[in-house]
Amino acid sequence: MVKKLVTVVSGILLVTLLLSACGNTATPETTPAPTSTSQPTPEPTTAVVQTPDAPPTAVEPATCEVYSLTIPVRPLDDTDHVKGVNPEAATFTIIEYADFQCPACSAMAPVMSEFLKSHPEVRLVYRHFPLSFHVNAQLAAEAAETAAAQGKFWEMHDLLYARVSEWGELAADAAQAKMTDFARELGLDAELFERDLKAGTYRDKVDRESAEAQQLGLPGTPTYIFEGMVYPADQMGISAEGLEAFLPMVRQLLALQPRQYTELPPVVLDATKRYEVTVKTSKGDIVFDLDTTGAPTQVNNFLFLAQEGWYDGTTFFFVMDNFAAVTGDPSNTGSGSPGYYCIGESVGSFSEVGLVGLVPNGQFFFSLGADAARLDGAYPVIGRITQGLEVLDQLQRSDTVTSTAELDVVEKVLVTEK
Repeated sequence: MVKKLVTVVSGILLVTLLLSACGNTATPETTPAPTSTSQPTPEPTTAVVQTPDAPPTAVEPATCEVYSLTIPVRPLDDTDHVKGVNPEAATFTIIEYADFQCPACSAMAPVMSEFLKSHPEVRLVYRHFPLSFHVNAQLAAEAAETAAAQGKFWEMHDLLYARVSEWGELAADAAQAKMTDFARELGLDAELFERDLKAGTYRDKVDRESAEAQQLGLPGTPTYIFEGMVYPADQMGISAEGLEAFLPMVRQLLALQPRQYTELPPVVLDATKRYEVTVKTSKGDIVFDLDTTGAPTQVNNFLFLAQEGWYDGTTFFFVMDNFAAVTGDPSNTGSGSPGYYCIGESVGSFSEVGLVGLVPNGQFFFSLGADAARLDGAYPVIGRITQGLEVLDQLQRSDTVTSTAELDVVEKVLVTEK
């Protein structure tokens, strides 16, 4: 479930598609969790939305799902290991599920430490997710907990990551002896440490946290959960830059939550009527007619959101020549949604300028040229511009959601029945 939601919640499906050719290959990749150990998680409520009366189409019918931006991760409690500049006073929590034998986890450990120094308002919670194909990961996690019993979890945490080459591929007995050597190096009671480690005294805690990760359907390690939102490593990469970009995005998405809907949109579309939409932008008006026949459920969703004022004040956060201009996210992150998403009814072609498409999370876009044909079959065409094509040429170009350029704004979306 989580991987599916991350694709939607991190949104920007158009942007992801476009930027896939220039992914960050210099950053470490997460280690995927083995599917054989994954456990099912409850799926969000799914419903086929009531479709307004319209001529039947041969396309896949649309379905919508209500979903939360956050996942039901266990709240911080006194069994957790927490660090930060001032953990007690922190106002923002990142929960990490990780594996001491995971290469990306060890690469990111010092990066996260520097990140925390730069953000004293943030605290990190570390939880175990040892993957079954890392032969000594379970032992290392238990060693960290055994060290924690003597007050030195984070010291053992840092040592295990920094010197994974010394223990990662050892046989079981040798690996256990190495853990005791580390305990002695850290000034712990080595005999007590060795006895507890051999007895598996803290195995249950490691297993509980690993089971939590599997129950949540986490995709691999490391997985970072920012105030309940899973960091989209497959789209943003694992890097300091990714963490820095995601932090303000999460804050803006959290601020959007009070506006989100907890139910699917009602039917507001009357297929016997014609609808003209005027998008009033900072560069002028764009007018288009809604096509109520090809994708009635998707059009109903757009019409509902427009009438609710959902789009008013949103930016054109992604505009690329010959491709598309995307807007319609009140969080102005490219990742916001109304609390549900709709898929299906992906009819029409975007191979010419001035067509209007709708993204599953409610954002809409205008095609700017032939490259938009890459979106055929992925999104529905819901309209065609009748006035204001020249406004598209004047929009500020921005091909990333973190652009520092002053972006153009959708001031208001007006719908007129005809």
